[in-house]
Amino acid sequence: MWVGAPAQNALTPAAYWFGVLARLRDAGVTSSSADSDDVCEIFTTVVRLLESTSRPVLLVLIRPDLIYAGGLCDQLISLLSLCPEVDIVVTLSGLGMFSGLRSLGIDHDIITAKELRYTAPDTAQLLAQADAPAVADNAERITSLTGGIPALVQVAVAAIKNLDNGSDREKVLERQINRAVDRYTAHHVLALAEELGELEFVLATAYAGTITSELARLVSSSEDTVAQVHTRLAILEAAGLYDRVESESEETWELPSGIRHSILRMRAAAGTGSSLHLSRLVDSLIDSGRQTLALDYALDAQNWTLAIDIVEQYWVEMLVNDIDRLSSGLRRIPLDVAGEHPVVRAVRALFDGHPIVTLGTLADPPTLFSDQCARHSAKDALSVGCIESIMLRLTGRFEESAAITRRLPSLSHLVLEDNSEVVSRQLPFMRAQWAITYQLNAMLAESTIEAHLAYQDGLSLQIDFVARAASSTIALNWAMVGEPRHSLVWLECEQRHTDHNGRLEPILRTAGLVARTLTLLDSLSIDEAIRTLDELGYPSDTEELWAFVIYAHSQCALTRGDPFAALTLMRRTVAAHSHQHTVTSISVPLLQATEIDLLLALGEGTSALALAGSINDPAAYPWTLTSVARLRQRVGDNKAALALCHQYSWTLQSYPRAQMELLLVQAVAHWELGGTKFAVEAWSKACKIADQTGLLRPFSTIAPSDIVRLENAATFGSQTLAVFRKGPGDESFPKTLHIVTLTDREQTVLSLLGQEMTQVAMAKTLYVSVNTVRSQLRSLYRKLDAHNRDEALMRAHALKVMHRA
Repeated sequence: MWVGAPAQNALTPAAYWFGVLARLRDAGVTSSSADSDDVCEIFTTVVRLLESTSRPVLLVLIRPDLIYAGGLCDQLISLLSLCPEVDIVVTLSGLGMFSGLRSLGIDHDIITAKELRYTAPDTAQLLAQADAPAVADNAERITSLTGGIPALVQVAVAAIKNLDNGSDREKVLERQINRAVDRYTAHHVLALAEELGELEFVLATAYAGTITSELARLVSSSEDTVAQVHTRLAILEAAGLYDRVESESEETWELPSGIRHSILRMRAAAGTGSSLHLSRLVDSLIDSGRQTLALDYALDAQNWTLAIDIVEQYWVEMLVNDIDRLSSGLRRIPLDVAGEHPVVRAVRALFDGHPIVTLGTLADPPTLFSDQCARHSAKDALSVGCIESIMLRLTGRFEESAAITRRLPSLSHLVLEDNSEVVSRQLPFMRAQWAITYQLNAMLAESTIEAHLAYQDGLSLQIDFVARAASSTIALNWAMVGEPRHSLVWLECEQRHTDHNGRLEPILRTAGLVARTLTLLDSLSIDEAIRTLDELGYPSDTEELWAFVIYAHSQCALTRGDPFAALTLMRRTVAAHSHQHTVTSISVPLLQATEIDLLLALGEGTSALALAGSINDPAAYPWTLTSVARLRQRVGDNKAALALCHQYSWTLQSYPRAQMELLLVQAVAHWELGGTKFAVEAWSKACKIADQTGLLRPFSTIAPSDIVRLENAATFGSQTLAVFRKGPGDESFPKTLHIVTLTDREQTVLSLLGQEMTQVAMAKTLYVSVNTVRSQLRSLYRKLDAHNRDEALMRAHALKVMHRA
């Protein structure tokens, strides 16, 4: 049953329902009538009639939103609830009438105006029905020029129906279509806008592709409040002039593209060019903090100077807030224009993945300030240097990235002396990036210093994103070195700043969640740590902090006694991030140490020893030194363990967790060597670190029996140890390790296997029987956990138990 749009003289709900009742009579659903003027009574009559029917009824209601008096929306929803045989199709201009439909739980579908626009195949079908000439690209061209709006497509098809196929057919086609669209726009769209008293408002806002209440107020130079402008936009939407943009978080409207371009054409033909208006729009957008949208409009105006200026001044904000639109905007700048501007070239290279040619201005910054031109070059050098360091970092060249980063702070100081407002605004973000660069290069102290400066700048300039980024970076650094109390302080700072929904938000989230997981593990709050780890999840292929995520998963697995799954996850993730798992990345020593610990927890002593033997200088990093020393002690090589522990430099950087774990290794090693005095001294120092930092987890790296012996021998008690003893007290590593030791004969047999000898040839070479060779092979396979020749050779190489000839 089809109910047409309400007539102008029937703009009350009661009159509308009388119309519906009349249509029910016409459709044969009922023969009754009603004479009441009361809307509730007439609505009740309609409901009663539809309730009593056993036939399914589909009501198609055209533009019920034209009934401005309230209550109709609620009545329609009640009708659906009370009449199970009834479905309703409603056509509206905008969703204002049913704005709360989702929250009511009504089963519904929404078809937007954009979904109803013509596609190229739709246009082709319309052309065929109109007997228009069949030209291959006609449908695509018409759809593009009209934006697929059905009314515009129809007038365009009519305009080209008798078009000749001349040599300049393309130009004539476009001209004819544009004329037809412009006539429609003038006679229907602008005429309606004038009838509503909003012609000047529509003309002014047409320069904006999308419009909010605030932006409309700015570009139309309206003296109305934002709320009043919002009402005007809603009225224009209800009249069918504006479309609502549902994809935006803020209420946003737009003129359909075909209509907008038509208005701009007519304005240009009347001598009102778009460049001046777009430039004014750009200024308003910059003032309101919408730099990326401002760049779009500067590019629309083809004002390359203004577009370049926006990129140079605001690339940092745009990189954070809307990286996709920044990338697409940069590609609209002609290459010959972009080539003259180093910052634009650098930002484009960051997106394109091309190497950046360094300006050379970083070599001797003090010489840059002889004149204004040199000062401008210094600003460019700072931006280019920062971008290049990020790009090198993303490609796994961490040492080069850190080397450039070291030179940027002094350059920034010199530029700031020139009172550069631009650099002052960009510097907090730059410092936050420098902190991440140092962090990924295993320079945690330098990272924390830069992050502190970034945090202070973020606070002073009220840039929440930077403050959060810096807080999470500092929290992660403290968590990594083993200062859980300091880490918690910075995690609380992070929570004071609101979430930022930009492209870089996952970086902040990752750092903070890894830091929280590690601090909870250090306090042995296992259940909370697991919940935080679940929230953290697994690293994506593009996650820069992927190694820290795997480290957190592995530490949790060691604490829970589930190392195998963590070892599998780590190896799979390392393979996925091989381009970033380079020798200058923190991921290499961090995950080498982690793998040794996981193998040790699995009892795979030989595999752990093989991996430890591949590390050239375990003392280069606290993580590898700690894991290798613990491994040596666990396999009974206490002297080698002590020698490694003594390589730790206590005067350079403070890593309390590594220091405490190395002291525990020393304590156990000295005890087993009979050096009770030295064992107690090392134990006492470890307990002091625990009391100062609150570290509980390192006590789980030694056996409970060793803890009892050392505690009984000590002359004072540790409060932190007492807390640890009240907990589960589970040890992370087993006492028994699987160590593969081959006899000389087994080494010889293994060597012959590598020469691909048969068992008969082996027997002749060794002067023994074939049965003896078979017996020796069984013993060899059992030790190597192998089932055949290839597996035995592979395992022997992996475990490094195969002697070279």
